[in-house]
Amino acid sequence: HDPAYEWPGDSDVSGVSERTTSTAWPPLRLLVLKSSILHKHLRVAVLDAYGEAQFGRDHAPVGSAVPRIRLKEMEVSKLHATAYWDKERREWAVVDMGSKHGTFLQSGRQLDTEPVRLSPPRVASIPRPLCHLDRLIIGSTTFLCHIHEDRTPCVECMSNGQGDVPLFTVPKGNGHITGGKRSSESAGLEQQQTMIVERRDPKKALTTLKRALLSRHHSAHELASGSSLPPSDMRSTATTYVDRSARRRAMYPGSQYDSPGVQSPRGNSPGILNKPTPELAQQLSAPHSIPSCVEVPRRPGPLSESNIGRQLLLKQGWQPGQALGSSAGGDGENGSGLVVPLEVTPLPPRAGLGMSPDKTGPPPQSFHQWREDGKERRWESVRATAND
Repeated sequence: HDPAYEWPGDSDVSGVSERTTSTAWPPLRLLVLKSSILHKHLRVAVLDAYGEAQFGRDHAPVGSAVPRIRLKEMEVSKLHATAYWDKERREWAVVDMGSKHGTFLQSGRQLDTEPVRLSPPRVASIPRPLCHLDRLIIGSTTFLCHIHEDRTPCVECMSNGQGDVPLFTVPKGNGHITGGKRSSESAGLEQQQTMIVERRDPKKALTTLKRALLSRHHSAHELASGSSLPPSDMRSTATTYVDRSARRRAMYPGSQYDSPGVQSPRGNSPGILNKPTPELAQQLSAPHSIPSCVEVPRRPGPLSESNIGRQLLLKQGWQPGQALGSSAGGDGENGSGLVVPLEVTPLPPRAGLGMSPDKTGPPPQSFHQWREDGKERRWESVRATAND
């Protein structure tokens, strides 16, 4: 018997477990402090065996080996942020991937300070180190980072396998709790959300999500303002129509800009400025800006000597008091020009230019009179037919 020909057997189970748990980085675990998206039973994300984890609104691509914590809300981008182990610096770091609403980080050593945003909107950030007990805020979800150098989890981040946040896409129809939205009791939303992933229309899901976020926003605004109005009254108050045209007419009762006698904001044309009356000031006592003065037209008067038009007329031989237009004599006297403008005679309704008043016909009659005249004409024709 030669032992070299014997089957070596499977590897030791304890050795396999030690190799899978022994990694080149200290394990990172994220405790869910508060969230309106994750279910209340999901309390910890275990990232012991992964050196990189993503955060986003969408599912991870099919076949991806990088875990992704899905936060299905409008404040979270499709691929929002990434936490990874920096081999060169030997530390965990987080990077904002260019999200719109931002990723915030609060130091665990200074909890009295405000969270710091990693980068401006639509701009990727530089890596920021993650330390033990730091708070990572993405959307409405706040994670507490647990990084133990001894690779032994504490009592708070201990996992029993029941409340773990899913890191990969859970097959549909398996009946497990996923990272879907919370119910109305746990998140304060009006819409009842199921805890089992179902096949549903993406458009309907997006519409439901928008309605839930808007209802939550109105509820938070009502609590902050201390208003006791019901939601229907708040909606009617918020959608009250404001007649901006009437407000503008009250603020500027004169003619339009660039009209004679009105001071223009683009030039130095003269105008008379008048203070608003008490009634006008009371009417404009709204939370909008009120001008200190109201412009009114100025009465027409003689042109000043500095007027450009007057100077041009003087250069062409015109004298003050003379008429404009052709003259009978060559010396400019006894001319046919008119000093007083022509008066416009108003015509009857629907009468065109050149129509004399005697040819315009009778004034228009009302509908009732027209109907009575028609009845009378028909009666006359029937009576004339009967007489024949």
